This record gives sequence, structure tokens and C-alpha cells, in this order.
Amino acid sequence: MLAEDSVLLREGLIGLLSRYGHEVVSVGDAQALISAVEEHAPDIVVTDVRMPPGFQDEGLHAAVRLREKRPTFPVL
Repeated sequence: MLAEDSVLLREGLIGLLSRYGHEVVSVGDAQALISAVEEHAPDIVVTDVRMPPGFQDEGLHAAVRLREKRPTFPVL
């Protein structure tokens, strides 16, 4: 799972990870990240810290929420 609001960076990372055989689900904001993790149950999450709507620490808050539900869930 990749959470990144910058389309260019997100697409570049998807391309890189896919090239090495990883299946990537991507989202562009923190709320979508939480929903997508519940839907897809990924092995790992790579998230941006500053994401829409406020571009402050929404990604960090989403990561904390995910770890509250699954304490050993790998989040970068």
C-alpha cells in the first residue's frame, strides 16, 4: 500500500515497485489510506506524512490509527 498525494512521485514509486514484482495499491490522502487498508489488507504501508486536506500530519495520524488496530503492522 502506497499513500502519496503527489501524483508524479506516486506513479514513479508504483513503477519501481511493480518492476520488482510487487503488487501496489495506491491512494492520495490519509482517509483513503485507512479505508484501503481495511479493504485490501496489505502486507506493508508506505505513507507520506503531510497529506490532504490540511497538508500537516494527516499521514502520520493515519499511521498511528492503523498501528492502534494492528500493533505489529509495518508502516513506513
